Amino acid sequence: MRETRQDSRHAIPLQTIIIGMVGIGFLISFILMYFMYQTSKSYGDSRYSTQNYIGCQEITNDLLAGSDALTVYARGFVVTGDPQQVELYYSDSQAQNAIDEAVTEVRAYSMDQRVLSQLDNARQLRERLTATEEYAIRLKVAAIGGDISEYPSKIQSVQLLPADLRLSPEDQEEKARGLLFDIDYESSQNEISLRINRGMDVLMSGMLTQQVKSSDHLLAMLRGQQLLTVALMVFLLVLAVVIFTMVIAPLRRQISSMTNDQELSEEGTSEIRFLARTYNQLHEQNRLAAEKLNYEATHDELTGLYNRSAYASALDGLAGDVGKIALILVDVDLFKQINDQYGHDVGDGVLKSVAASLMGAFRRDDMVCRIGGDEFAVIMSNADSSLKALVCEKLKGIAVALSRPGTGLPPVTLSAGVAFADQLIPDTDLFKSADLALYEVKNGRRNGCGFSSTTGIIETVTNARENFAE
Repeated sequence: MRETRQDSRHAIPLQTIIIGMVGIGFLISFILMYFMYQTSKSYGDSRYSTQNYIGCQEITNDLLAGSDALTVYARGFVVTGDPQQVELYYSDSQAQNAIDEAVTEVRAYSMDQRVLSQLDNARQLRERLTATEEYAIRLKVAAIGGDISEYPSKIQSVQLLPADLRLSPEDQEEKARGLLFDIDYESSQNEISLRINRGMDVLMSGMLTQQVKSSDHLLAMLRGQQLLTVALMVFLLVLAVVIFTMVIAPLRRQISSMTNDQELSEEGTSEIRFLARTYNQLHEQNRLAAEKLNYEATHDELTGLYNRSAYASALDGLAGDVGKIALILVDVDLFKQINDQYGHDVGDGVLKSVAASLMGAFRRDDMVCRIGGDEFAVIMSNADSSLKALVCEKLKGIAVALSRPGTGLPPVTLSAGVAFADQLIPDTDLFKSADLALYEVKNGRRNGCGFSSTTGIIETVTNARENFAE
């Protein structure tokens, strides 16, 4: 108890926590005001960032210019046969990489799949046009009879179709020009421009819309933060009141109940209610555990009857008041032979059967006990020697039932000794009288019962045929 008090002195009081929370709340409020100032500045920065969107238009122009430049170089060669046009075709890295660089730049602005999809389609169309242009250049080289080794490796790797190889130089030259000037080529070129414009239009539109929304959001956030600061202060005050009413006051009442060993009432926050329920459950579990321990201490594990300890306590409690009780001691005859012949499992079954028979035959107020291996005792309350015939009849009924168990158990017989307190000689021990009566039965023919008498003479009834059998 002393250690508990010491721990409580070192614990942080709940009131201190509440004060700390209120202080932190006000600190957060001032920090929030600072961020409001920063938010106002960021509004101007967000509007200034609109200039970045103009760069998207420049990307669009670079894309279209790059694609057009490649077309100009390729067409210039197939028309003039000037090798310098081929050199420009491959040396203009800006034109060659325009779309890939555009995609990289666009990703820095947006990951909109609609934009990327349009640019990807434009790139695929450009790749097909490049293949057509390289084929036309290779065909032009064949037509003019130029040395192919003097041209870039990509041109050298182009394989002409057999049908084109068989054409005359004039026809090859004509076909080369036709590949770059026909309607299909123009359509593909226009499609590239269309997809680039569509993609960049989507990007520009999205950026502008987002920028306007962002600016409006910053203004709204500024106003909201101002209101939030006031609301936060009010909230902290309300929170202090709620914590006091929902935490501190219930805890004080719970402590008082625990001090008085009373059941806790479920009130306050969910955590306090949970603690109250848990405490009440533990209190009930402790009570049930105590009852279980008491039951196990006073009952036999195998049969469920009272054990020898409970039997001895009962007799000790009746030591000064034995006027109207009877004690019946019962042994299972030749029980050791049953164990040896059938095994201990069957022996345990016999003991359970005997216990059940005794419990069923006697009253609820009578105390049926197992006081040894095959030894049982019954303490009958409010019983005198006038019940002698009734007791004999009960024992007979039990014996008859056990002689024909019908449950896979072997038939058994019982020997019993009975002592009525009203028949005892003064200062005679009740147990010794019943035990002596039992001894007389077991020393005789067993399968019967014996009764002590006022004269100390044991009256035995051992004729099973007449008394313990039909």
